[in-house]
Amino acid sequence: MTTPGKPPRNPRPPRGPKPTAPKRKTRAAKTPSTAGRRAKYEFGAIPDDTFGSATDIPPPRSPEAPPLAQDQRFEYLLDNPDLYKAAAALPPPSDTGRPAHHPPVIYLIFLCSISLFGSARATACHLQRRLWWDMVRRSVHTHMGDAVADTLKPTGPSRSNWNHYFHKILKPAYEDIRDTSRDLWIQQALDHGMMEAAGKRNSRVNPERHQVLHGDATVASPPSSQTEHESVDERTGEIRRHRVDEDAGITVEGGDKLVYGNKFLSVGVRLADTPHSRVIMALESIRHRSVKDDPDRDAEGTAFVKMVTHILTRAPGLRAATYDTALRGVHRAPLIAEGLLVFTPQHSGLPPQSLQRYEKGPCTHDLYVAEARVCLRRITVDGQTHYTPLPVEELEYREGKRTRYYHRVTIPCAVSTHTVRIRVDETEEDRQIDPSTGRRRFNRTEHLRQIPPDTPAGRRLKGFRQDSESTHSRFDQCYPHKRVPVYGATAGLLVYIGFAWLNNSVTRARTGLITAS
Repeated sequence: MTTPGKPPRNPRPPRGPKPTAPKRKTRAAKTPSTAGRRAKYEFGAIPDDTFGSATDIPPPRSPEAPPLAQDQRFEYLLDNPDLYKAAAALPPPSDTGRPAHHPPVIYLIFLCSISLFGSARATACHLQRRLWWDMVRRSVHTHMGDAVADTLKPTGPSRSNWNHYFHKILKPAYEDIRDTSRDLWIQQALDHGMMEAAGKRNSRVNPERHQVLHGDATVASPPSSQTEHESVDERTGEIRRHRVDEDAGITVEGGDKLVYGNKFLSVGVRLADTPHSRVIMALESIRHRSVKDDPDRDAEGTAFVKMVTHILTRAPGLRAATYDTALRGVHRAPLIAEGLLVFTPQHSGLPPQSLQRYEKGPCTHDLYVAEARVCLRRITVDGQTHYTPLPVEELEYREGKRTRYYHRVTIPCAVSTHTVRIRVDETEEDRQIDPSTGRRRFNRTEHLRQIPPDTPAGRRLKGFRQDSESTHSRFDQCYPHKRVPVYGATAGLLVYIGFAWLNNSVTRARTGLITAS
C-alpha cells in the first residue's frame, strides 16, 4: 500500500517489448590444428606395430615425492662436496679495492640460498643468525678444514657484502661458474647411474628413464614488469620513474601467450620411480630478441644442440632426448647423426610430402610422409586423398661415421606383402640443393620422425618432458610473486645456477639414502 501523492518505492517499468542490445560481432571459432591439417585429406587409423598398440596398458604413476623442510634442504646443500669444488672456479679475493670479507665459498652458498629463502635480503637476514650461520661454519670445517673455518666471521655476509661481491666478482665470472657447475652436475648424474647403458637389452623405441634427457626453455619474470623508464600519470601529470630490466623482452609461450622476462634453457635427467632424483645438468641464457639486438646469445634450438652435444661427450650411454616444438628438423638432424633418438611433438600445418615410389614386378606403390610417418597414398572413389599409415616392424640402428636410423615398414599388397627400409635420418641426397627452388631437396628430419608422436611410445617420451616443466615451475615458486629477484639475463642465470645446486644437492642426499636402504 502507498501513501497518496507519493510515488511507489519500487516503480515497475511499463510493460512492452524489452530493448535489445546491438549484436556484437564475434569471430568464427578456430578449428583445432589437427582438424585443420586433415581437412584436405583423410588419414587412416594408426596401426599396431613396434611403437605400441592401442590396447597397451599405460605405465603406472611414479610415487609422490615427500615434502622436505627448509632446514633439511639447507643441510643437503651444505653437505654437497661438489659445491666446495665449484668454489675453486670463483675468483680469489683481490688485494686492492674493497675486501670481500668472506671466502668465495660463502658467497656461492649465499647464491644457492637465494632460491631457498626467496631473496638476497632474506638470505642475509638468515645468515646473520647463529642458528643458520653455525650450520655453515660446521660444513666449511668438515669440507675445507680448520684453516678456512677459522677465518670465518661471527656472522654471515650482509646484504651490502653480497651486492658488492655479486656485481663485481660473480657476474664477470659467470661463464666459468656455469661451465664448472655443468661438468660437476654431469658427473653427479653418472655417479647416480644415469645416462649409462642399460644392464639388460632393451629396444631403442622404449629407452629407460635414466637414459632420456628432458629439456625446455622458460621465461623468468624480472622484479619489475615496467618496460619504460618513465611514465606519466594521465590524471595528475606526475612523472614516475621506473627501473627496467634492459635484457628482458616479450616472448610467446604456449603458442599464443605473451610473457615478459628473460629466457633460460635447462637440460636434466632423472631416475625412474624415484622421488627427488632429478639432476639439472646444464643451464643457459638464450636469445629471445632479434640477432641484431642480441648477437651474443644463441637461439633456443642452437643452444639445446650445443648442450646435448657436450653431454654426449661425457655420457656415451645416453639414448634419447625430448623437447617441445621449438626444436625443428635442422636441430634434430645433428643429434640423430650422433646416435641419439630425438623426440618432439609434430608441428601443425605440415603438408604431406612425396617420399618415393616403390616398384617390384607388377606392384607399384606411392609412399608419402604424413603425420610424421610413412604412408600409402590412394585416391578414393569420391576423389578424396587418403593416407594409410604403414606399420613399422622395427626401428633399426646402424653405427658409422654418421649414425643411421631406418623404419622397416610393411606394405600390404594384393600380390604379396612387401618389406622396405626407409631412412629416418638426414641423407646426403636430402642435403643437396634443388636448383629450381634454392632449398634442400627434402627436409626429412622435419617431416619424418624416428618415433611418431601419436603412438604409445611417443606419448611415453612426451610425458618424460614434463620434468622440465616441473623444474621451471619450482624455480618460479621459489620467489615472491614468481619474480626472480635480480635484473639482467646474466644475474638471472646465476640465480638459476644457484637453484640447480640446491636441487641437485637434494637429489644427491635423497638418492644416497634410498640406495643405502
